[in-house]
Amino acid sequence: MNNMLPRPRFWAEAAVQIQTRRSLFAELLIYLLLTLIGYLGQALIISVPVSGWLLQTQSDAMLEELEAGQSLQRLILSFMEDLPEWVTVVSLFGGVAMGAATVLYCLKFQKRKLSSMGLRRKGWALELVFGLILGTALVCAVIGLGAAVGGFRLTSSTPSTENLGLVLLSFLGCIVSGASLELLTRGYFAPTVGARAPVAVALFYSTFASVLMQAGSSLFSLPVANHLLFGVFLGVLVLKRGNLWSACAIHSAWLFTENFLFNVAPAGKHGGIRLFEVDADTFRPVLSGGAYGISNSICMTIVLLAAVAVILALPAKDPAPIEPEQTAEEEQHSNFL
Repeated sequence: MNNMLPRPRFWAEAAVQIQTRRSLFAELLIYLLLTLIGYLGQALIISVPVSGWLLQTQSDAMLEELEAGQSLQRLILSFMEDLPEWVTVVSLFGGVAMGAATVLYCLKFQKRKLSSMGLRRKGWALELVFGLILGTALVCAVIGLGAAVGGFRLTSSTPSTENLGLVLLSFLGCIVSGASLELLTRGYFAPTVGARAPVAVALFYSTFASVLMQAGSSLFSLPVANHLLFGVFLGVLVLKRGNLWSACAIHSAWLFTENFLFNVAPAGKHGGIRLFEVDADTFRPVLSGGAYGISNSICMTIVLLAAVAVILALPAKDPAPIEPEQTAEEEQHSNFL
């Protein structure tokens, strides 16, 4: 198990540096609190330009509707449904609130260094390039597999120049959003749990906690299973690569490729912000995901299972040295639960 799921060196550093020892339940509550702070911060960041847009371009129309007897709450909701496409890009950059809250908590409260969050200096640029290529290739593999079995069809091989500026900005926004999510889940939470629990336990809890936030009432569904697989893949990759850079880049590249390069996310989610047009066969939702995007596609399941198998077979790049007491500590992990 140690060979397949090695404890990375930065996890071992985190275990030494963490000044506070809390139960798993307490750390889970902190994880949820940081998530909430991140989403609230993102909402505040979005609200500033959106409020300005409403006041500048929609104030006259709003006054007319109010004078006609329309309620203010319903009026605002109706205008929110017709927000301009740049709001999507702003929301991506709003993810910086979650990343900032996570880094602040780790540095100031846990007394950890950035390197113990997986942000290693050595080879960071190559890891980012590796992650961007791999993340893009994975989404292309899902679409390619789906196209081979009739689930997808590329309607045009010529990139669209419409909203090209927003597409480029969305790439930068995806980097911010993807990195923030990885900092929270695999930079803070996984090493914190792994400080006193076996690697497999830390991998399970960190992955399940991140997916639980997105699952809602549809806990037992193909999209949730695929998100779990994606989390497992990223978690195992971090263990094998020994840093967080590659996972941040993969998550960012996946977000950009799925949502803006091909726009195979849930139907209409990002409107016209895309480079290539890909049609999903709604009559074959198991293959294409239909209106719910590729997360509802069995093709994504197959690609991620293959990716996990390949990553598990690779040697660890920066494992922590095995100490004699480590095995005994893992056998006593039940006290941590």
